[in-house]
Amino acid sequence: AGGARGAASRAMAGDTSLSENYAFAGVFHVFDQHLDSAVRKVQFAHDERHLLACCSLDGSLSVCRLAPGPPAVLRRLRGHGAGVSDFAWSLSNDVLVSTSLDGTLRIWDPAEGRCIRRVQDPDGAELLCCAFQPLNNNLTVVGSARHMVRVLNISTGKAARGGSGRLPGRALALCFDAPGRVLWAGDDRGSVSSFLCDPGTGRLTKASRVLVQAGGSITSLSARAWASREAPDPSLLVNACPDRLLLFRSGGIWGHWGHLGPQPLRSCFCPLMSLPAGGVRGDACVHFFDVGRAARATVNTLQGHGAAVLAVAFNCDESLLASADAGGTVIVWRRQHA
Repeated sequence: AGGARGAASRAMAGDTSLSENYAFAGVFHVFDQHLDSAVRKVQFAHDERHLLACCSLDGSLSVCRLAPGPPAVLRRLRGHGAGVSDFAWSLSNDVLVSTSLDGTLRIWDPAEGRCIRRVQDPDGAELLCCAFQPLNNNLTVVGSARHMVRVLNISTGKAARGGSGRLPGRALALCFDAPGRVLWAGDDRGSVSSFLCDPGTGRLTKASRVLVQAGGSITSLSARAWASREAPDPSLLVNACPDRLLLFRSGGIWGHWGHLGPQPLRSCFCPLMSLPAGGVRGDACVHFFDVGRAARATVNTLQGHGAAVLAVAFNCDESLLASADAGGTVIVWRRQHA
């Protein structure tokens, strides 16, 4: 099965090897507006090649444009009273939501740099993660340090009726499947919980729970459906601190890659290819893994950061990769064949 999936991936890459397809020509640009404060997440806007945002423990977010013209920081979104833990783009990229250690969710107009609404957590807890409902971008899910996940209506700032659930630990990561029917939530006790979500109302129904790493933390979840017919099942890429990157499919764990380090890491799937994932090890490098292989899975490594890399993100056509580190630097890399 692994060989068939590998063949499918090579066909998508134009019959080049994965290492050739994920060779990078070098640094496209370096952003340092958050220097000396960790950048916890970096994310390109949906279906955009050149619009990028990042959030920092300095309490702000940045919206950056890579082209046309020279790369530039378009907006600094300031207002949170503590570090920004997570953010998410709406599907049309006209809204950003962000969560903060100050216990608030903020809703932003990224084009104007304006805060549209501020929502306080009802428990007064630190807010640690967020995600838009894929089929209803008027709803966003927020995870808190009080073990709660809540669905909020961003137009009103109010909680959806029946739209809450409790986790065993602090909610650190959230992710929907593409149809928006399943929500996964990871916590700091090593569990991944799933909920069924009604896209119209935001009501949550508890479904299942898997203990991934006892005593560890689930710091990142990334879901996708596979492109090839040989691998039709949806998959979940999981960063489990302190030292594991795992791939889950319906039959259980498909593979895992250890020795990633103790940092709260965010890896991601490559958006076009059916197999590779962009990952981080908690060192100052970006690593590419072929998740179809359990052994010798590393496809490529990018060196250039001066601190531990915490998060990675591709743009929509994989021509650019952004990586963010614990020292506040964001590097944008250009792919060789772009």
